[in-house]
Amino acid sequence: MSNAFPVSDDSKQIASRQEQVISPQVYEGKDDDSDDEIDLRELFAVLMRRKGTIILIALLTFVAALVSTLMMKPVYRATATLQIQPETTKVLEFDVEAEGQQVNTRDFYQTQFEILKSRALAKMTMEQMQLESLFRGDQFSKPFFAEAMEGLKYLFFADDATTEEGLELDEEGDLAEAIEEDTGSRVGQRPLEDGLIAGLTVSPVKNSQIVKLSYDSTDPQLAANVVNTMAENYIAMNIQRRVDATRSAKDFLDVQVAEAKSRLQKAQFHLNEYLKEKKIFKLGDEDGKAPGLTAKRITQLAAALSKAETKRIEAQAKYEQARQARGGAKVLDSPTVQALKKNLISLESKYQQQLQVYKPGYPLMVQLRRQMEKVKNEIAVETLAIRATVEGSLEADFLAAKENEDMLNAELERQKAFYIQVRDNDVEYNTLFRDVESSNSSYQGLLKRLKEVKIAGGVENNNISVLDPAVVPFAKHKPNTSLNLALGLVLGVFLGAVVAFLLEFLDDRVKSTDELERLLGIPLLGITPASKADDPTAHAMMTHDNPTSHTAESFRSLRTNLLFASKEGRPRVLVLTSAMPSEGKSSSCVNLATAFAQTNNRVLVIDADLRKPTAHKRLKLDNTVGLSNFLTYQAEIADVIQETAIDGVSVITAGKVPPNPSELLTGERLAELFALAPDTFDLIIVDAPPVMGLADALILSSRASATIMVTAFAQSKKRQIQDAHRRLRQAHANLIGVLFTKVKTGGSYGGYNYDYDYDYYSYGADRLSKQSEA
Repeated sequence: MSNAFPVSDDSKQIASRQEQVISPQVYEGKDDDSDDEIDLRELFAVLMRRKGTIILIALLTFVAALVSTLMMKPVYRATATLQIQPETTKVLEFDVEAEGQQVNTRDFYQTQFEILKSRALAKMTMEQMQLESLFRGDQFSKPFFAEAMEGLKYLFFADDATTEEGLELDEEGDLAEAIEEDTGSRVGQRPLEDGLIAGLTVSPVKNSQIVKLSYDSTDPQLAANVVNTMAENYIAMNIQRRVDATRSAKDFLDVQVAEAKSRLQKAQFHLNEYLKEKKIFKLGDEDGKAPGLTAKRITQLAAALSKAETKRIEAQAKYEQARQARGGAKVLDSPTVQALKKNLISLESKYQQQLQVYKPGYPLMVQLRRQMEKVKNEIAVETLAIRATVEGSLEADFLAAKENEDMLNAELERQKAFYIQVRDNDVEYNTLFRDVESSNSSYQGLLKRLKEVKIAGGVENNNISVLDPAVVPFAKHKPNTSLNLALGLVLGVFLGAVVAFLLEFLDDRVKSTDELERLLGIPLLGITPASKADDPTAHAMMTHDNPTSHTAESFRSLRTNLLFASKEGRPRVLVLTSAMPSEGKSSSCVNLATAFAQTNNRVLVIDADLRKPTAHKRLKLDNTVGLSNFLTYQAEIADVIQETAIDGVSVITAGKVPPNPSELLTGERLAELFALAPDTFDLIIVDAPPVMGLADALILSSRASATIMVTAFAQSKKRQIQDAHRRLRQAHANLIGVLFTKVKTGGSYGGYNYDYDYDYYSYGADRLSKQSEA
């Protein structure tokens, strides 16, 4: 019963898809730029392939963390809570440096933290608790592995150890010991306080004045006692530091007060001596700020001079006006002149009236004219008298005002000269006076500060307090088993991943389709799964025995790809070779021949591996007569062709192993076999030996229509594959693609899952099988 599936004629398929033919000569792999990109799927595939290594290293690290944690001696932590308030210390109230800088809270607290971790505080605590013997060099606690390390050191370096101890010393050894002793005498020893400080932890609480003081010890009671004692000593040290600072300030201020008092007395003495020498008289308010008597007098004289100038200017103006007006105003205001003018006017009026009656020569008229002349003379005399009187009075006023002004001006100049002399004397006076004031101010300030320091010295002010004293810890602080195990597991996974990627980097085998295509630059024609059975014969017959399997479907896909592998369609003579042995080419030849036979094709399989033939084993045929017999003219074609259990598949086994396979393959008899296609057989599949180390595969590939390179998943090495590919190209083989074999089912390669690709077809076949059974 044939297992062939009904399909359409191959020639029709080729004719209908001529435009889809793939030329292997122009195939290009993926862009090289993609090598610089990180493919997360590929990284995940690496992790999945190496998951055993990762799990093993993670478990070992986890167990190591567990064992080391369980072997560690528990450590207990006691914690006391302190409140530290910032302080500001000023010895002098008007200290320039202290006034110019603000107290830096951060620096203050950092200073306090360093005091808590100081050797002085640790030494005070150790002496109070008598802990010196506990922290001696021979009393230090050693880790759990210290004894084991010392034992190993003694075992491997016993001679060196005895030499260092001086038990086996020659002359050079004595010299070395002397040098070591001399060096040890110069090098100091580690302070015992460092042992106590090593277990101390100072943890400030953020945005607060709270500080947590902790101590770690294997003895919980000791941890609590050390923390409480250290807190008490810290407070006592702070108070003592304040007392010492107060005492130092008091001693300093005593000296400064005495010196300031002496300077004040000297300044006052010099000031008084200067006043006596210069005969300077100062009132009580004349301290250099209020004006003196001379200044006041100058001010008054200046005001009086200003008034005198005003009066003089007014008198001078009146005098000048009077001279220019000739006393006209006073004349007009005179009653005598006014009476004379009235009389004159009356006479002139009368004269005019009489002139109308009498002639000017008439005696009456002459008399009237005489009277008029007399009145005019009287007016002139009176006017001159008035003008002389007015000008004399104004001139007297002007001269008096001018004399007064000149006198005031002279006095003012005299006072100014005197004032300049006084100011010259005041320069030295002011200097001495300011010296007295400065000395007095310093003396008073120091005296006040001294009193304050004396008062503060009797008060024990403290800015540090214990809020919560330490209690005996009831739970261990470390080791933290959960944290150590979690870190061990994370570290193990990380190390496992690093080792996995390292192994992957060192592994030269091909494990993905993308990698294979980038390596060779030729198309991937097919992917076949690895056989679950160890029997190679069963794997070779998988397409025939189990046509619904993944293997059968993979070879049917390869068959379809070969139909479009060249412009001529399916190749007539197809050579399958590999870089190295055991890559699955013989089983692939049988399965591929079965796939073509299932489409009503006549297929001839030639086992051309004349050095290590396997086709007769896969198909359970006789290998007495085969290809070697035909090539040596010991048999004809009909004698070497054998029928198989697979319908449409014939086989020529290798025959006896000849001594010169390469020479036989270069003869003309091989061309007679290849000429059987397409007349006798539709396809000839040649099972060629590996490329590396042999010339047989190169000869066969150069004479065949096409060549497929078989590469095994996670078995074939990149260097070998590249060398084989290069040799085939040099032999002018028509290398149309590569077949990826032994891919693990369910594994991830090249970005997709094998099961997903072929489960669909298996499901359909199973359904058809169930329907046929029903």
